[in-house]
Amino acid sequence: MNVRMSVQAAALAATILSTLPGLAQAPLPATLAPPGASVPSGTAALTQPQDAEYGRLIKQHLVDKRFTTELVDHMPASDTVPSPLKFFGRIPGTPGELTYAADIHRYYKELARTSKRVKFMSLGTTEEGREQVVIAIADETTLAKLDDYKAQLAALGDPRRTDAAKAAEIIKTAKPIYWVTSGIHSPETGGPEMLIELAYRLAVEETPFIQNIRNNMITLITPVVEVDGREKMVDTYYYGKKTGKPKPPLVYWGKYVAHDNNRDGMGQFLKLTQNITKGMLEWHPTVLHDLHEAQSYLYTSTGTGPYNDKLDPIQTNEWWLLAETEVMEMTKRGVPGVFTYGFYDGWVPNYLFWIANTHNSFGRFYEVQSYGPDIQKDLKLAPTVTSREWYRPNPPLPSIDWGPRNNTNIQESALLFAMGKVATDRETYLENYWAKSRNAIEVGRTGPINAYVIPAHQHAPDNVVDMINMLRQQGAEVSTATQGFTAGGVQVAAGDYVIRADQPYRTMLDMYFSVQNYPAANPRPYDDTGWTMQLMQNVTLKTIKDPAVFQQALTPLTADARKPGGISGSGSTIVFNHNGDNALVGLRFRLKGTRILAAEAAFDADGRHYAAGSFILPNADRATVARVAATLGVNGEAVSAAPQVATHALSVPRIGYIHSWLRTQDEGWWRAALDTYGIPYDYFADIKLKTAGKLRGKYDVLIYPTVANSGREQFVGVEKNGKDPIPYKKTAMTPNLGAIDSADDIRGGVGGAGLEALRTFVQEGGTLIADGSTVEMLSGYGYTQGVNVVQPSELYSKGSIMRGMITDQTSPIVYGYEGKQLPIYFSQSPVLNVSRGGNTMGYFDPNGPGVKLAQNYTPNAVPVPLSPWDPAAPVAKGGPAGTTDPSPFGSAPPASRSSGAEPTQFPRVVMNFPAKSSDILLSGMLSGGDVLASKPLILDVPDGRGHMVLFTLRPFWRWQTQGSYMLGFNTILNWDHLDAGKAASK
Repeated sequence: MNVRMSVQAAALAATILSTLPGLAQAPLPATLAPPGASVPSGTAALTQPQDAEYGRLIKQHLVDKRFTTELVDHMPASDTVPSPLKFFGRIPGTPGELTYAADIHRYYKELARTSKRVKFMSLGTTEEGREQVVIAIADETTLAKLDDYKAQLAALGDPRRTDAAKAAEIIKTAKPIYWVTSGIHSPETGGPEMLIELAYRLAVEETPFIQNIRNNMITLITPVVEVDGREKMVDTYYYGKKTGKPKPPLVYWGKYVAHDNNRDGMGQFLKLTQNITKGMLEWHPTVLHDLHEAQSYLYTSTGTGPYNDKLDPIQTNEWWLLAETEVMEMTKRGVPGVFTYGFYDGWVPNYLFWIANTHNSFGRFYEVQSYGPDIQKDLKLAPTVTSREWYRPNPPLPSIDWGPRNNTNIQESALLFAMGKVATDRETYLENYWAKSRNAIEVGRTGPINAYVIPAHQHAPDNVVDMINMLRQQGAEVSTATQGFTAGGVQVAAGDYVIRADQPYRTMLDMYFSVQNYPAANPRPYDDTGWTMQLMQNVTLKTIKDPAVFQQALTPLTADARKPGGISGSGSTIVFNHNGDNALVGLRFRLKGTRILAAEAAFDADGRHYAAGSFILPNADRATVARVAATLGVNGEAVSAAPQVATHALSVPRIGYIHSWLRTQDEGWWRAALDTYGIPYDYFADIKLKTAGKLRGKYDVLIYPTVANSGREQFVGVEKNGKDPIPYKKTAMTPNLGAIDSADDIRGGVGGAGLEALRTFVQEGGTLIADGSTVEMLSGYGYTQGVNVVQPSELYSKGSIMRGMITDQTSPIVYGYEGKQLPIYFSQSPVLNVSRGGNTMGYFDPNGPGVKLAQNYTPNAVPVPLSPWDPAAPVAKGGPAGTTDPSPFGSAPPASRSSGAEPTQFPRVVMNFPAKSSDILLSGMLSGGDVLASKPLILDVPDGRGHMVLFTLRPFWRWQTQGSYMLGFNTILNWDHLDAGKAASK
């Protein structure tokens, strides 16, 4: 509001304001003050001494005076609690300054030391050993009984023990918890700065507005979620500021991933995700509010939809209830650019704030105009952003001066209005929390699914255990069947995992296990559209619709599930069936000095059937093998005689791992899997390929995961603009850089010389493994004979689960995958054509049954058995067990793969999309799928004596695609025998 009002109108406005939640005694904003009023803005109800210098700096750093409210235009003084100005020598919003997470944590400790209204706690540590913290702020009496309030919220979160009457009594005295988190995306710097100030304000200010929040609610603040990345971000900023040279890009945030750290809510691999989840399960916060920077000037989340259809309707109503409060209050005060609706969707539950939504709490987020921290003069915005809409009643301006204090004021004000609303209406939000938990349980009792069953004994039992533990880590209650039973037509064996649906976190289970259908006509999705957990894990899951399952004897799991491992039977040869368990790959690398052979066909031994790819260990030290097997949770059998089957030796490859300084976002998920399953590698940047010399003399396998949006970006890398090098290394000025890799100059990508080095490596007998943009680059620059990139304009697919058809079941890449089909993750590109050669063995039959995978999914539902082993048949390459290459394991392999003729230099198609587009999509969305029909998903491209294995699917996508990890592991294990079975498959 930019005009003065009459005294009568001002009085009326004051009366109206007094009726608003949380504003009954709030100071009157200057824009609504009567003409000539002497009360300064924001101090109408302030009897507390004010910090004049702090207030002066707020006004000085606010480059546009429209971005203020009466809540943040001042700062109270305290004789005992240090303000940010006293502690840091500056205030949040000071241009040209950023604060390290360690210093924010030091300040929070000082707040807790000097104020009885603040309690400092640790959430845990990160992969790099830094601490994540949380502080609780409330009045002294509340903090003294913090455990009692936690217990009340826990009781409300489990209506099985808290009925409606008991809940009503608890709600009278319970207090909601409002947990604010920030700094998960390290380049988004403003949230942590603002939360320095907010913590102090909540602790010391005595206005009725702040007292209402402090007395009726518990505020939790985690100022920096990604503490590793925050320190790197501050390092890079000050390097540029102090040197005047181009600052290094924020290549690394945490140890493994960058922006995807906010996509780990389902997989729960990263320590930061695990720590926040533990906090959710311990505290049962009513609201989890995550702060981000991406919109002009402040977006408060509701989303355009489609909302996830498993959400309780109460949840979506809460989104709007609070967002409309913020938009209304900020618009009322003339602050431009506060809006909702027109950003994000509300579909995929993988974000940090969805940890709240999947646990019946209230998850939400902000997107604010960038903090900087440098002032942006004449910031211009597009007309699509500045138009006035129903959801944007006071839109951003076409041009404005923007500074960090604008960012601090706008989000601190909006956040305080939201907190004031929850504190005032605390009973409503507490009742909603109980009701959402009650609804989840009730739907589990009376709805279409009463229980989920995951058979313990299935094709890859260790992968099952991983999935069970992933669910338990998030609070799901899992049991095992005490004895066998049948319910709803589903046979359950003793020991099978049973997850009753009548539990508080059933909504989470329903989201994870359901099959997603995202129609292409909906707004473009914000992230993945399909994530069905059992498909991604390649695990059998069945649903039971029969309340009788509740009467069955079940034993709750009170600790992580674990599959016992070891050796059974007697004999001099130990055999491990290749069942697709990811843990199996660890055997080769932990038993480096042990001779291990891989069977090239299925066989039988001592009454057991073994799949192709099974490990055969002749004359191994049983005690050593058993000890490793027990550690890994894999089972082997000692057999009376060495199986008579074609084999090849599994050497211990020397692995080089290539990254780019341009972007490390996706490659980190490969590293996460390699590290977890114990596969060692040398890690180096693509720019070193140009000067690395003979790669083949150093490595047997090179892994080069996807890098950029296009092959050209990857080829160019960080561009060489100007003469100054851009270093990325640990120095006195940048102490937090260089922990994973370092360089004096990170400019330049792989380039032509690097590609030639890769080609030479392959031609001399090495194996190169690539996916995503690396495949596009290799193919686009002509390094993959017979393979071409296509870019169909009619195709649109955003992160979906597709059906992959195994077209060459004899390839070592698909060892352990019995059957003809496999759920895989695919997202838009790359799409390849194979112009000549290729294998059509076992091609998908378009007239076949086309089994539809759904919640009752069984992996390989259309099995095509391998040809039975015939001991009288001619032995294929590799000879009978015991006659393969006797060279010592761990030494460098021979330069040539074989003494015979060069392999046929045609691409070998190992996996395709189905021939019918209607058979492709399993979960998510797909538009223009006809162009994918029969296109390759895995190509083994020979070149000279080596191979390039190209994945157009993503075998390692986030921490969700464990069902396809073995495709990558098999390629590593069998790197020097990828031609195995090739002759038989033709």
